[in-house]
Amino acid sequence: MDMITIHNLKKYYGSGTGLVKALDGIHLTIAQGEFVAVVGASGSGKTTLLNMMGGLDVPTDGEVIVDGVNLSHLREEQLAVFRRKKVGFIFQNYNLVPTLTVEENMMFPLDLDGQTPDMGFLNEVTELLGLQDMMHVYPGTLSGGQQQRVAIARALSAKPSIILADEPTGNLDSRNGQNVAGLLKMTTELYHRTLVMITHNLELAQLADRVIHMEDGRITNA
Repeated sequence: MDMITIHNLKKYYGSGTGLVKALDGIHLTIAQGEFVAVVGASGSGKTTLLNMMGGLDVPTDGEVIVDGVNLSHLREEQLAVFRRKKVGFIFQNYNLVPTLTVEENMMFPLDLDGQTPDMGFLNEVTELLGLQDMMHVYPGTLSGGQQQRVAIARALSAKPSIILADEPTGNLDSRNGQNVAGLLKMTTELYHRTLVMITHNLELAQLADRVIHMEDGRITNA
């Protein structure tokens, strides 16, 4: 079963001689439970593609279908609900709320959607990621690797269909980067989530089931 299907996706900025083709006719399918790494130089369109999958940006043309939902058919309010229920985001800069504890950060997506937390599941994730002794501390007291583990836990908390990770190891040293990438792979396999990860690190990309290379807004292999 395909979790993500993309048809002729285009995202253009500007016009005339200033036209920028951030995405220029992307065709792609990603299966349920697949771990895909997206690599390419800066400006190749990787983040724009990820944003389209997560409903954070609107295409100039083409379709993005996620878990059977055509995102182009959704209004902004519906897209917001889709993101909360279907997508877990992990960012390079963690994007944790500094005034909330680790536990509160994990609960944040559930609170936004008015969901009752599955405490058994959250406790399992907490233990898996080694966060048991950090639940009542604030992100500013944690190392980069620890903060990224919290970000992974937060992304998993609402049991999303897909996890989108934008350079999740970019601010970490090589050892912590390997650990975080390994945890991402393990958690998505354990919970049968689809994972799409942008990375500049070709060694980490090899952990994926498939590596997609992008150049000038196009996929050069699939």
